[in-house]
Amino acid sequence: MVIAFIAPFEQIRIKAQSIIDTSNYPAKAYLGDLHQGVKAAKRALDDGAKIIISRGGTARLIRRSLDVEVIEVEASVQRTLAFVYKETTETSRVGIVGFAPLINLVSPICTILSRNYRSFELREKESFQERMDTLVHWNPDVVIGDAVAFQWAKSKGLNAYLIESSMETIVDAFERAMLVYKNLNRYFLAEKKLEAVLDCTRDGAVLVNSEGQIDEINRQGCTILGQERDDLLGSNIAGFFNTPELSKAFRKKAHARNMIVTCHDDKLALDHIPVSSEKLSDNASVILFQPVQKIQDAGNLIRKKLSESGFYAKYTFEHIIYHCQEMKRLVEMAQLYSRTASNIMIVGETGTGKELFAQSIHNAGALSNGPFVAVNCAALPGNLLESELFGYAPGAFTGASRAGKIGLFELAHEGTLFLDELTEMDVFLQAKLLRALQTGEIMRIGDNKVIPIKVRIIAATNKNPLEAIKAGRLRADLFYRLNVLDLKIPPLRDRKGDPELLFTRFLEKACHLQSIPVPPLSGKLLKELRHHSWPGNVRELENCAEKFATLQSLHDFDTPLLSSETHHMGRISSDGTASESLLEGSTLDEMIAAKVNQIFKQENYNISKTAQRLSIDRNTVKRWLGKDSKPQGIVPH
Repeated sequence: MVIAFIAPFEQIRIKAQSIIDTSNYPAKAYLGDLHQGVKAAKRALDDGAKIIISRGGTARLIRRSLDVEVIEVEASVQRTLAFVYKETTETSRVGIVGFAPLINLVSPICTILSRNYRSFELREKESFQERMDTLVHWNPDVVIGDAVAFQWAKSKGLNAYLIESSMETIVDAFERAMLVYKNLNRYFLAEKKLEAVLDCTRDGAVLVNSEGQIDEINRQGCTILGQERDDLLGSNIAGFFNTPELSKAFRKKAHARNMIVTCHDDKLALDHIPVSSEKLSDNASVILFQPVQKIQDAGNLIRKKLSESGFYAKYTFEHIIYHCQEMKRLVEMAQLYSRTASNIMIVGETGTGKELFAQSIHNAGALSNGPFVAVNCAALPGNLLESELFGYAPGAFTGASRAGKIGLFELAHEGTLFLDELTEMDVFLQAKLLRALQTGEIMRIGDNKVIPIKVRIIAATNKNPLEAIKAGRLRADLFYRLNVLDLKIPPLRDRKGDPELLFTRFLEKACHLQSIPVPPLSGKLLKELRHHSWPGNVRELENCAEKFATLQSLHDFDTPLLSSETHHMGRISSDGTASESLLEGSTLDEMIAAKVNQIFKQENYNISKTAQRLSIDRNTVKRWLGKDSKPQGIVPH
């Protein structure tokens, strides 16, 4: 064991232990708050720990009491911001209790959100009880504090919120502890061991002293910089990474991530991680760097592998069947749209084929090699849809995967994201979607890292977008951001000649799947196809064709395929033609069960003869008889 994690409360100990178990850090988690934490740290040092990780007042007390390097876990800004935003209002009285770093974290958030707050900073010379008495006298609506303040407020019946640390901030503390350990190795371990540790990372890594000179560099770093290790040692880092952002971070010994610099005509992504301690006079920094192109290639490879697992478009313009001129014009327009990467809005009634057009546009354009990711905005509640679209960081919320989750935006990178039923999306989530479209960047839930994305959005709705805007269900700015190109798919009832054509194609397909001959279509049937209103559009027509094909196996079967107040398709007789009388209001299962029971009665309740007459097996006859009421006193045989 090298690192001891002193947890002030049980929840953070559980998080730390899970990270230790899954990441193989040379560490052990202990439980102890304030003075109990100091005692736990002493036990850890006796067990061989070299570095202590803790948070809040416990970390400060250990640092003051013991001669040991202490890494402090940062609180989660994202969670604190979310709590203050969602759980308080401008009239709420918010009491902030804790040491200076906690006050400095929460106070700006309350200021930005215009909250009525008061800080009760804990100092070493002041008694805790005095501050708490002052807090109670102020009568806050909610108390935001560290573990001790939280537990005290709860014991007094106050509404309290515990400032927690996210999994990411805990992992970051472990990473900093490991870097400190590597730096300390320069003083009590062999140089070869430090070199081996640095070489474990895929990134280029340099250890820089307080003068900006390279004290150590790994093999990957030498390869990226194109020089030998001996030539690089002692060189000033500014000769390779000369950027104001890095210079400022180095000077202030501050963390800085995702900096972009140019070195030898290559763009590199840099992270600056300070390694400092009051016990060491020679403060240092670790700089991790990697070619941006390598990062992009790795990301694209991951996305490609994920897309191969099912995120692809299977339909093309050849799958769009039509006869009418309006559909011909619409397909030609969509083919022109496919040559661009602009966002598209598709409007059409349910069942008109909006996703069919979206997939066809994707497959015909330059993005066809990228993924096609579809999501129905009405199928998921707002918070779940948000996590699906944007993903989340490890431990972002209760029940979240410890590994985090990649969102659909990332999966659709360099491809198409199809948002079906857009007007059903939560308005708050629409604002976040608009922000992503404007910036070309997203941030996973519970994370603080920005992820660039390149995605073409095709949105669809069966509602009138302008009416949805007036009703407050759709943001106008989002609509105009998506409505760069537009398609309005006509309903089937307005497509002259298409119902007969589509019915014929669907009937041929259904008969082929059932291995039965295609029945003839009477003039009466074709006329009814033309004049039916088709409220379900093409989807209803396809279901009707499948039903028509299925009923051919029931000889002498008179039952309706369509029912409406004004248009009917008639019953099917034994010769496959349509008769004029109708039986309305029955489902397909009910009609089949009723007909099987009718034949069963005609065959004197003999299952074998019924099966022979219907050309189906006995078990099928029994199953359909079970779906209908049987005559009293009759036992099937």
